[in-house]
Amino acid sequence: MATKKQPVVEWTDDHDILLLREMIASELFQFKKGSPDRGKIWESIQERLNKLDNPKFMIKEKRGVRDRWNLLQAKFKRTQREELQASGIDCELSEKDALIEELCEKEDSFSAKDKKKSDDKEAAEEIRKKAMERMASKKKIKRICWRQRQKEPKKRSEYSIRQQELELQRKEQEVRARQQELQTELLRKQTQQQVQISQALMTMMQNLVKK
Repeated sequence: MATKKQPVVEWTDDHDILLLREMIASELFQFKKGSPDRGKIWESIQERLNKLDNPKFMIKEKRGVRDRWNLLQAKFKRTQREELQASGIDCELSEKDALIEELCEKEDSFSAKDKKKSDDKEAAEEIRKKAMERMASKKKIKRICWRQRQKEPKKRSEYSIRQQELELQRKEQEVRARQQELQTELLRKQTQQQVQISQALMTMMQNLVKK
C-alpha cells in the first residue's frame, strides 16, 4: 500500500502576513543569528502557525518558516531596488511589504548592535592584552633589577676581597722593604766598624814601629 504523501504548505499572502506578524511579536532578531535561542523562536513560530485553522499551515519543521522568511526578504529587497531605480521615488507599501520592511529594519538594527558589541569586545580584549603586556614588561624589569641587586653584593664582596689581598700584598712589600733597609743599615754599620778597627790597628802598629 502506497504511503500517503503529507501535504505541503502553499504559501499565500495571508500565510505570509501571519508569519510576519508572529515574527514581530516574538522579537526574533534580538537573538543572534544561528544561536540556539533564535532556533527556539523559529520553532515556537512554527508550532503556533500549525495550530491555526484558517488559513491552514502544515509546516514540517522550523526550517520551513526560516526559509520562507529568507525568500520574502530577498524578494522584497530586490523589488525595492528595482522600483527605486525605475521611478526614483518610494512606492506605497502593502501590509505584507510593510511588515517585511519593519522586520528588515529590526534585523539590521540588531545586527548593528551585535557588531558594536563584537567591536567593543574586541577593543576591550585589545586593551586587556596591552595591559597584560605592560604588566609582563614591568615584571620583567623587576626581575632584572632583582637579579642585578642579587649580583651586586657578590661583586662588592669580590671587590672587597681583592682590595684586602692588594692591601696585604702592599704591607708585605713594605715589611720586606723595611727588612732590606735594616739589613743594609746593619751591613753599613758593620763595614764602618771594621774600617774603624782596621784604622786603629794600623795606627797602633805605626806607633810601635816608631818606638
